[in-house]
Amino acid sequence: MDKLEFNLSLKEMPVEIVDTTGAKKQYILKELSGQARDTFLTDMAKRCNFGPSGRVQNIKNFQGLQAGLLSLCLYDEQSVLIKKDVLQTFPSSVLSGLFEAAQTLSSLETGGSGTEKND
Repeated sequence: MDKLEFNLSLKEMPVEIVDTTGAKKQYILKELSGQARDTFLTDMAKRCNFGPSGRVQNIKNFQGLQAGLLSLCLYDEQSVLIKKDVLQTFPSSVLSGLFEAAQTLSSLETGGSGTEKND
């Protein structure tokens, strides 16, 4: 059997966003901690209807879904998390791109089993 190896450092991804004045702002998108992941998944569970098999049938509330995840893992240059109400003002294309990257960083798109290697 192969040995599992992990790194306890959170993965990070630099992000640059050009604001409406043309100024470039730097951010860091970080992998969720276990506690932050659980916070997000608990929020997601409240938004879903589940079928008899336990699988999600549909999402009943999308309000703030993407900003909710990002408010747990997008940091400004001073290492301060960006607040959900600020994120909600970002264009939807920016939120969608950041949301997808955040899901990938935190292994949420794979079900978040935690058995993926953290290089």
